[in-house]
Amino acid sequence: MSSSADGAAVVKLSELGDIVAAVPFMLGFQPAESLVVVSLSGRRERLTFTLRLDLEPPELDEQVASMLAERMAYAKADQVLVVVYTEAAHPLGDLPRRALVEELERAFPMPVRDAVLVTAERLWSYLCDDPRCCPPEGRRRDPDSPGTVAVAAANALHGTAVLPSREAVVASVAPVSGITAVSMRQAIDRAWATRDSDGPAAFRRSVLTLAAELSDRYAEPPSRLTDDDAATLTVGLHDVRVRDELMCWCLDRGDAMRSLLGDVVRRAQPPYDAPACTLLAWVSYLQGDGVVTVSALDRARSSDPSYRLAALLGQALESQLTPTRLRELARDLVEQSVPSAKRRGRPRAPR
Repeated sequence: MSSSADGAAVVKLSELGDIVAAVPFMLGFQPAESLVVVSLSGRRERLTFTLRLDLEPPELDEQVASMLAERMAYAKADQVLVVVYTEAAHPLGDLPRRALVEELERAFPMPVRDAVLVTAERLWSYLCDDPRCCPPEGRRRDPDSPGTVAVAAANALHGTAVLPSREAVVASVAPVSGITAVSMRQAIDRAWATRDSDGPAAFRRSVLTLAAELSDRYAEPPSRLTDDDAATLTVGLHDVRVRDELMCWCLDRGDAMRSLLGDVVRRAQPPYDAPACTLLAWVSYLQGDGVVTVSALDRARSSDPSYRLAALLGQALESQLTPTRLRELARDLVEQSVPSAKRRGRPRAPR
């Protein structure tokens, strides 16, 4: 099997433990009491699409299996990998949630490549009972195996971190509070006043110049924003031309733009944060990070339910448009509609 996120190096994995080690990086957090299903595509069994659900009561196994079968068929999976994360106690030889796995096997229209039970220290295959490779006591998870180290190193180079829980991911896109929020609201008021005094065109140019400088700075971390920098971008992204230009930059400078936008979103304050949150969702979607995408979109739609770009991204997510396909469509659109993007191998201040 091979594991990759868009723009990241491909890591070839063969050991079951190494494949399991890749799952939290695909999700962006360490799952707990969860069911994870990964679609595998092509001869090389590329890990291309991941779904996670909380473990539901056993009486819902049939409904869960039916829903996941539909999703994996829509994702055009050639095979699927099933991973059950639970710390539920189980007697030797009797794995928990086996009935769920059997229901999934019946429901999926494609083969189940493997189904694995994962605990903090060990893993078991539901489908293999050969004691030579799958002993009854399970295999010990090895954080220092070559494959696991390779997965961690590749994601570290790509700037991908694994947070301890889904709740931590959601918290990472929440707005600051307290005295910091008061300071940001004052900075946002100053940015709106500057826009009013300078005029939209001059303000647009200054925002793009600032965004280019910050993108360069964030390409070589560590870096940080001032309140006024964050406020200028927060207000500037309400200009559709600025927003669309930065969307183009995300195609080629995804890591820097994601870090920059993540800091902007943390500082941005409602009701002015919908464009920044939507742009963070966009770059996160391009990089295959579904949890941050959903969290940022939820915040955008909560702040401004009528914000059209957030609605369109939400529809793409619901339709299971893959990050690769979204990137292809975005590049086609840029080539047809945004000539300036063709000139930019990297963001730069406009002349």
